[in-house]
Amino acid sequence: MVNRRNATAVVVTLFAAVSTVAVTSAAGAGRPQPLPQAQAQALIDAPAAVQSGSTTRAVSPQEALAAASIAGATVAIAPGLSLAQAVGLASAVALSTAPSSVVRPVGATVASVGCSSNAAWHEWGTWPYQQRITDTTYWCAVYGDHITYTSSSVTASGTLCGTGWTSSQLISGGIGYSWFVMRSSAGWNCPTVIPWVTLHPSHHMDVSRNAWGSTSEVGSG
Repeated sequence: MVNRRNATAVVVTLFAAVSTVAVTSAAGAGRPQPLPQAQAQALIDAPAAVQSGSTTRAVSPQEALAAASIAGATVAIAPGLSLAQAVGLASAVALSTAPSSVVRPVGATVASVGCSSNAAWHEWGTWPYQQRITDTTYWCAVYGDHITYTSSSVTASGTLCGTGWTSSQLISGGIGYSWFVMRSSAGWNCPTVIPWVTLHPSHHMDVSRNAWGSTSEVGSG
């Protein structure tokens, strides 16, 4: 025969244990802790709920010019032009030093230069092991014709995964062309429950921008 007093004690003990777990989980909800390696790797490799996004806007020549001073920015200026000329703040002579396949007429100047800014991002993984690359690029161009200036900055972020390194490189088009594609890359340091075991994922994102002020993500991995 089951002793009712003992049964009651068991129920009370179980309720207390469940309550303790619930309180502990609630208290730690804002402070995610590293997970075992297998679980951490699964979250690192999982597809993100929302994988990418982009915001583009027209900017003033002064704002575009200031972007050249951002620490770590990858900057390119049309040969023969000063920075002020490349963003349209000063008059300039023809861009006669463009690549041979896209040489512009002698009359081409930066009088009609317009500037844009685009912040594009791509995310991998699932919280709290998500990894995000953000590429913020400013560029100026003779509208619909050729690029005169670019400045690209890359940042990486995550909740548990800290940034290990970032890089930015031109992989297509560029100054003198009507488009350019920047590859933004990053690596992360993602801790596990074992202090001496850290996972190191890395990714890249390719974004194309053009002399019409348009932008699109064209690759990632």
